Amino acid sequence: MNRSANQRMADLGVEAARVLENPAFNEAMRLMRENVVERWKDCPVRDREGQVLLLQAARIADNVESTLRGLLEAGKLATAKIDIDSARNESGVRRALRKVI
Repeated sequence: MNRSANQRMADLGVEAARVLENPAFNEAMRLMRENVVERWKDCPVRDREGQVLLLQAARIADNVESTLRGLLEAGKLATAKIDIDSARNESGVRRALRKVI
């Protein structure tokens, strides 16, 4: 990845962290999962299509959260790559001064 792609991924990671830390998002996800479970309990055993749709809804909720967590981790990795590249591109004198200070 080049620097701009790494920076974009780092920025996405920061935004993903903001979403995952957002109380409104967490409450919405909790309510969504709770709603799916309640509807599943009320779903007749013979209603296979309804059960499948509820299972899909539960999986979508899990997928949204896991995708955000993946973006968060990818962003951390991109930030580390940016830091490593910056250190490599640093001049020898500047590197020596940084170690002394």
